[in-house]
Amino acid sequence: MTTANHFFTYCGVHYKTCPVELREEWASIGTPEKINEILKNLFPSIFIEFVVISTCNRFDICFFGNVNENHVIQVFSELNKETKFNINKSTTNHINNYLNIFYDANAIRHLFKVTASLDSLVLGEPQILGQVKNAYLKSTEFGYVQSLAGPIFNRCFRTVKKIRTETDIGKNGISIGHASIDIISRVFDNFEDKKIVLFGAGEMSRITAQHLLFSKAKSLFIANRTFAKAEKLALELGQAWPLELEDAVQRIHEFDICIAAASGNQYLIQKNHMKEYSKKRYGKLSVMVDISVPRKIDPDISSLDNLFLFNVDDLDLVMEKNRESRKSAALLAEKIIESEVQDYLITTKQKENLANVGRLHSWVKNVVDYEVTRYIRDINNGKKIDSNVISDAVAKKLVSYAAYLAKNNIKIETEESTVGDLLEFLFHLSEQPLLPENIQKEDNVFKFPIKNKMNTRNN
Repeated sequence: MTTANHFFTYCGVHYKTCPVELREEWASIGTPEKINEILKNLFPSIFIEFVVISTCNRFDICFFGNVNENHVIQVFSELNKETKFNINKSTTNHINNYLNIFYDANAIRHLFKVTASLDSLVLGEPQILGQVKNAYLKSTEFGYVQSLAGPIFNRCFRTVKKIRTETDIGKNGISIGHASIDIISRVFDNFEDKKIVLFGAGEMSRITAQHLLFSKAKSLFIANRTFAKAEKLALELGQAWPLELEDAVQRIHEFDICIAAASGNQYLIQKNHMKEYSKKRYGKLSVMVDISVPRKIDPDISSLDNLFLFNVDDLDLVMEKNRESRKSAALLAEKIIESEVQDYLITTKQKENLANVGRLHSWVKNVVDYEVTRYIRDINNGKKIDSNVISDAVAKKLVSYAAYLAKNNIKIETEESTVGDLLEFLFHLSEQPLLPENIQKEDNVFKFPIKNKMNTRNN
């Protein structure tokens, strides 16, 4: 386990590495409010910025600040303590098997890929951009992010917009809703004579309903906890009917097709709702597709006769054809991402270097002012001092720390070789103020690290 700290850590689980049973548990428990509570309890002395990205395909957390792998494992271990999934809660080994963790430049690259839908079940699907934007805005609204996350997310959104404009990744877009229709079509060859109920009235439900109507569905019902929302969506669609949630559950045997795309943490269709289901269906086939995470249909009902139950992970094979057809667009999108990531890193480094140059100027001015003021005081007291003495004193103070490094053959820690990094290493500028006039010079001029606490590596 690495203990190195990173300015940006992207970590989480997704459909390729983690079963929906665990993803839905963490998605249900790991709200932004809960993550904030965990961070405060685990690390009360530091502020870690974070954004939670939770979709039907993934549960991810973006951490910004001095974060390492140990921090990540601790957070997910706390989440895991509250899950019902059969995972060993006394060890982190199993958690490591599910987690993907990216750091710094790789984390930026991965965030861009996720938001551009290059790492989605449905390659190029447009919903993920809105989901990431909403996740970032929520963290901003609640004060979970400050100055570190903003520049990265803003560049991310601009990059994805560029990808959508300059590639065909979103052309003839296919959504999770479209994929669910595809998998149903493997059981039923037409929808015209099928009675269909759709649980949920959000964006995913709307998109799924549109695909159903395009597939010539004639009997489509919208069921939702809030009946007014079901009415609104049905009216918008024009060819659907709203239904009370409890009514839909009680009449579930009447429907040939059921699609769940709802929010919440509880099953809407439970096994005890299905006691007479097979008998009331008179042996007719039925299909249920649960594209919600957490799931809304109890997986135990899959044992019922003549019932086909699919969840979001089952759509992976269905969408393989979609991924193949968009490979060329995806390759171009990845090139754009790589270019944008490198440009962002270079721009950020340039800003850091300019800040170091500014700090160097302030530090040098402090040293000069301090020495000149000291000798002027002596001159005013009647001492005769040669100008060379003053300039020599200033020069010695300016190079004193660099001379110490050279004398002890100290090696630079960073692999970077920019001027800004060398300035930071030689003069420890991160501890120098940008506005020296606001502090006491005597307290600032020789603010170097304590020598015996330095991590030195001699030849």
